[in-house]
Amino acid sequence: MMLGAASGAILVPLNTTMLAVALPGVMAEFGLGADTVSSLISLYLGAVAITLPVSGSLGDRFGHRRLFMGGVVLFGLSSAIAVGAHSFIVLQIARVFQAVSGAFVSTTSAALIREAAPPARRGEAFGIFDLLVSASAAAGPFVGGILVGAFGWRSLFVVAVPVAAIAALSVGVWLRPAASERGTRRQAGAASRRPLDPVGLLLLGMLIVVFLVALRPVANWLQGVAALALVPLAIVFVRVELRAAHPAVDPRLFAARPFAAAVAGVFGNTVVLHGCFFLVPLLVERLLHESPTTSGLVLLGISGVGALVAPLGGRTSDLRGRRMPVAVGMLVIAAGLAPLAIPALAGSSLTVGLGMAVVGLGMGVAGSPRQAAAFESVGPDRVGMAAGTYYTGRYLGGVVGVTVAGSILAAGVTASGVSLGFGILAAVALGVAVISLGLPGRAVRPAPDAAPLADSVID
Repeated sequence: MMLGAASGAILVPLNTTMLAVALPGVMAEFGLGADTVSSLISLYLGAVAITLPVSGSLGDRFGHRRLFMGGVVLFGLSSAIAVGAHSFIVLQIARVFQAVSGAFVSTTSAALIREAAPPARRGEAFGIFDLLVSASAAAGPFVGGILVGAFGWRSLFVVAVPVAAIAALSVGVWLRPAASERGTRRQAGAASRRPLDPVGLLLLGMLIVVFLVALRPVANWLQGVAALALVPLAIVFVRVELRAAHPAVDPRLFAARPFAAAVAGVFGNTVVLHGCFFLVPLLVERLLHESPTTSGLVLLGISGVGALVAPLGGRTSDLRGRRMPVAVGMLVIAAGLAPLAIPALAGSSLTVGLGMAVVGLGMGVAGSPRQAAAFESVGPDRVGMAAGTYYTGRYLGGVVGVTVAGSILAAGVTASGVSLGFGILAAVALGVAVISLGLPGRAVRPAPDAAPLADSVID
């Protein structure tokens, strides 16, 4: 069952990190600009952000096993459509369906692990689960580079089909419905006491969609309408949620300075992360004329180094408080990006790879302390809502990072444009370092029954 849940859970990060090295190939086949091809990532992240708030509640009501099975099957079908896509629009649609189904799989896979693992071994089960997911995400750029170099960009979507099939078969065979149904009945009782907020969820979805439309680099009347509607719709959403008995997202969460700083920080951190995942392949493959495999190796610095040092950041924050490692980590990220803002220093894949390794070091140090600070700043009865809000901010940051990078290169992929992009990302990292001063300087001890939460550098 662990194999099945992990196979499903890795689909989301793997199909984000692997796709980065395929973007130049997609641009060449369909004759697209950088701003247009960036929608393959921004649409994906945006759709995940819209779906996440409701996916957990749907699993509580209809069964996590059932929603997981439906999610992996839909992900496999969406990937098969992407393999045969003969137009960019079809590829975009397939990516949206991947995102929606991936959000269902992400929330339900963790619930299945908790439900199936014996209480005495639940920590061990989650540790193995996190290891499998993080390792796959870290290897994504390298594996994707090899596949794209050998078989082309469509091969990335081919790989997702058997992975989804393994996930569906493993959970279908080894996790019996009876166990899942018992968990669902217990959850249903709690769910009846915490009803959904359909109006709030609808307004949240509309707000995210309007935000994404307003963010697009192509100026047209629809973008103008979205930009004008963004602030009024946000005001309506906040007022409705403040009056709701069971809000989908409670704006009062942001009254806690550590939580507000953590959400703003993870938003900015993911702007940097996905900005790099967009800029680096274009720099390495289009300007330095290296292979997709080399591009994947360069990006491995972010995910690989980040995964290795993440435990160090968490342990340091337990001893020294959450503020210091997060602020220092963001300064390290800025230091890794700043040299790449000078075109002469971004003239080889080796120097770019070293810069990405430094960025990964900073992200690994800052990630876990930031997330710990977010969840320690709210009461135990609001952790679920806080998690949904935190992760939504993280995915929206990815949308902004890709969109900004694509807009900079809209006129063409040039050395000066790529360097400008890295300079902007370095400035964002410095801004997040300042924001991180709002995190607590001394660690708050978790409750004895609280489970540790890991924050991956890959989303």
